[in-house]
Amino acid sequence: MDSFYEANRRILIWLILIGLLWLLRDFFGLIFITFVLAFIATPLIRLGQNKLKLSYRLSLSLVYIFFLVGLGSFFHYVTPSVIGEASRFMNNLSELQLKLLELKQDIGSKYPGVERSLHGYIRSILDEDTQKVIDRELNLFKRTINLSEVEQPEDAENKEDSSMTEKTQEKLKKYYDKEAELLIDSLMTKQMDKAREQVPKLINHFYQATGTMLLALLFSFLILFDSVRLGDLMKSLHDSRLRDFYQETAQPVVRFAYVIGRAIQAQAMIACVNTFLTLIGLIILGIPSVALLSLIVFVCSFIPVLGVFISTTPMVLIALNTGGLTLALAIVVMITVVHIIEAYGLNPLIYGKHFKLNPVLVLIILLIAYHSFGLWGMILGVPVTYYFIHDVFGVPLWDERRLEPANTVLEASIND
Repeated sequence: MDSFYEANRRILIWLILIGLLWLLRDFFGLIFITFVLAFIATPLIRLGQNKLKLSYRLSLSLVYIFFLVGLGSFFHYVTPSVIGEASRFMNNLSELQLKLLELKQDIGSKYPGVERSLHGYIRSILDEDTQKVIDRELNLFKRTINLSEVEQPEDAENKEDSSMTEKTQEKLKKYYDKEAELLIDSLMTKQMDKAREQVPKLINHFYQATGTMLLALLFSFLILFDSVRLGDLMKSLHDSRLRDFYQETAQPVVRFAYVIGRAIQAQAMIACVNTFLTLIGLIILGIPSVALLSLIVFVCSFIPVLGVFISTTPMVLIALNTGGLTLALAIVVMITVVHIIEAYGLNPLIYGKHFKLNPVLVLIILLIAYHSFGLWGMILGVPVTYYFIHDVFGVPLWDERRLEPANTVLEASIND
């Protein structure tokens, strides 16, 4: 038995560690946010110690008071703003439908061939039962206006305008307008029903996220508050029966924590540039509340993929309420352009600079990680890949001398 353990010691230890991580998979969010907060707080605490000459625990307390004030301010100012814009959007729903009809008529008058394609696209979104209801109402409307010159309105597309009487053309226009009204009304009703179904889930996720954030603040505070004793406790494992486990996993875990920290720094740079580009776009488009919206964009930039949709929602709502559908579409186009720049420009370049990886390789990693593991793949894909390439497979990505001081600083912060 001892010989089997000695021969397979490394494999067994790492299988146990992977098994423990699998058992704790439901707590990955809490663990990750706790680590992020501790990583961000450590240099701020040292800043208070070195610049303001404060004691360690006083500096720690001030940093976490700052975190709590920032989190409370975010929820106090951002949440009511989003709820208010959503309420205004719901109250102006009828006006939005009128604007959509006006936009459709404008497109139909300028580009007649697009009108039928647009109707067909909306029909493809709706379910069969809704389409049957629309067709039934259209048949009743067709009899109401005595549309009998052509068998079907679609047949008019194959005829020259000169071959139809002016009266027939007027009836067809009424028919198409009625069809557009029914399609847009059905589409809006369907989307609003989906939104109402998602509201309880969103509220639940909101409360879960708030609870996770507060727990992460508490855990990271306690870890840093008693970091000396925790460091001594970890070191004591070296003289216990868990000596093999400690010797095998301690250094790799520290190095992996450093890699994750580098990823956080890279994401912070991306968030700053992303916020700056969005701020310029909002100013150019004349959107109000640019400071609030920029704050939302900055915070949500730390949430890959999902953060884009979260930050876009209040911008689109404000655009709809202030400038109508055209301004809202302009916001969507602007966000799409910024997202393309972020996904295919900022992410590869900044991650590549921090990890000394080729930008093309970073882009490939992000795409594969997202499609394979979703949100967590986007967050941890690059640092995990870097760790395996450099530490597990031993590929020399950068000078070892550059890595050692950073590891020494990280270990010192853990042991303090």
